Amino acid sequence: MKNLFLLLILIFTLTGCNDSDEGNITGLTDPEYKWTIPTENISGSLNLFPLADNPKMISVKDIDFIASNSRVAMVRFGNETRIYPYLFISKFEAINDKIDDITFTMTYCPNTKSGLVFDRKFKIDDFTIRASGYLYRDNQVLIDAESDTFWSQMLTKCVKGKYAGERINTFNFVETRWSTVKEFFPDALVFTNTSINNKSADTKKDNIVKGDLTFGILDLKLSQNESAHLFHYDGFAENTKLKTVRISNEEILVIGNKEKQFITSYINDNSQVDFKVLQDQFPIIMEDSNGNKWDVFGIAISGSRKGDQLESLPSFFALGWAWESFYTNVVIEN
Repeated sequence: MKNLFLLLILIFTLTGCNDSDEGNITGLTDPEYKWTIPTENISGSLNLFPLADNPKMISVKDIDFIASNSRVAMVRFGNETRIYPYLFISKFEAINDKIDDITFTMTYCPNTKSGLVFDRKFKIDDFTIRASGYLYRDNQVLIDAESDTFWSQMLTKCVKGKYAGERINTFNFVETRWSTVKEFFPDALVFTNTSINNKSADTKKDNIVKGDLTFGILDLKLSQNESAHLFHYDGFAENTKLKTVRISNEEILVIGNKEKQFITSYINDNSQVDFKVLQDQFPIIMEDSNGNKWDVFGIAISGSRKGDQLESLPSFFALGWAWESFYTNVVIEN
């Protein structure tokens, strides 16, 4: 009994992406379900990460222990903005949260440096997502234990279980650095190392990524989600820039600023309307030809569409090698 107790303690205190025990790719419970991805590219084992659910949040104004260049994810629904610094997410790799009636999971894989926000409502289920311990192509595989389903983060797809082959909905979020949050979002709430009794995170370490971090937008209608359009920060080097591309038969607005460390994208839902970028008004970043002004979250903050929020295709940052590993058709945009 003592040995069993020690084993359970070990399982629930693992941190970071688990890449051990590459030969063990046994599933969770139901042997009927098989992996839909090549098993030779699966590593790790079923070692559930600590559950992070309904975290306590701290105001930006009360925090002075996060490095300026630390990478963070900003999520906004309604009138509330929440910040998830990646250095604090790393212990869990998945944070289940809720704003109003919207339930979501903020995910982050330290290996691929990729963050994504998943919609926890899936058909009749309301997922509680955590990192499973498995990796697919060195990227996290997430699990909802109640539905017995496994999900590849960068594929945004179920890879084992009753929903195999189906894609999970994602919410738009904005990735930036902590200094931008401190300056422009002082009233936001922050997930920290005390949100879920986590005191192991290193708050002194600068968490900015020095490698080939690239923003990608998934094409959901070409080659069954095997296509990604990539944008580098160098294309947004001077002031805020707005680029228009066509992806999945949609006109996509891609807006970024290298200095403020953000790139985000939205679907133009009115082909009769044009957009132009606005400088020096951040977090307001663009205005349409009908006089509506839009902020970095794609929310109209003035004009006839005030309060509306533009939708987005799944889009996020990841390291360059990860994009090449997951997507056979990678389009490098200028």
